[in-house]
Amino acid sequence: MTITPADIRAALALPPMNAPARRLPKDVLAQHGAANSADRKLIDSMIERLDWWATLSPVTVGIAAGVDEERPVPAIQLLAMTARIEPTQRLLTLIHRAIPVPIILATALPGNAGTRLSLALLRRAERIADQMVVERLVVAPDLVDAQDAASAAFLASLPLPGLPQTGLGAAYGALVERAEALAIAGIVNAPFQLAPDAATAEARRETLARYRATETGWLAARAAARREKRLAQQVELGNQARELKDRLQAIAGELAETPIARPKFVKKDVRLGVHGDEV
Repeated sequence: MTITPADIRAALALPPMNAPARRLPKDVLAQHGAANSADRKLIDSMIERLDWWATLSPVTVGIAAGVDEERPVPAIQLLAMTARIEPTQRLLTLIHRAIPVPIILATALPGNAGTRLSLALLRRAERIADQMVVERLVVAPDLVDAQDAASAAFLASLPLPGLPQTGLGAAYGALVERAEALAIAGIVNAPFQLAPDAATAEARRETLARYRATETGWLAARAAARREKRLAQQVELGNQARELKDRLQAIAGELAETPIARPKFVKKDVRLGVHGDEV
């Protein structure tokens, strides 16, 4: 069975809320999130519809607001999007930027291809009063098959009562950690597991960021090598790609050796489907 945004909502196990879901107009989203005409075109072409589902606030869920002055979390919004075509990172950033509080965005992918969950940590803008900016966008691996062990474990980790109750900021941060844990599980081909403590979670986050940066460089170098017609430059780019691939595998090994992921590591990039792929 394919995972849907409704499955995300059910997994959160929110208390009953009287407010009905409502559709959010795309022009309002464009007004608050788009920086230029290209952004507005992106919103119009990629979004079929965007719906507000719930507000998690001290009144509705009984968890205190986040009191961090730079990163306040007075509430968390749960939104569902139906994508017309594959949503880009830019589109997800625009949506998260348009709402002045953190949101949980569950996107139904085209062709019944599953659900993409995105979160974004916000902070106050330095030069514009009362405006929030996206500090970091976190996109979980696509949730497709409800029978997949990692996806099922991830969904089982989402119920609100099981998240930190000290504040909405802590609860949202725990959701971010869960999205990162799902990404790591896919990279190292291990079960979904959370870090045992905050220090380990932060170390994994930094290692995951290095993995993503190296992955981007490797993909770019590999693509450039395949496009290059001149032999000398092709060889040079190929060597760069191989070095980056080796580095990528080494970083994946670091992720596999953390206290929460100790399976026998197979030298392959599971998420990208790379297995002995030479450039």
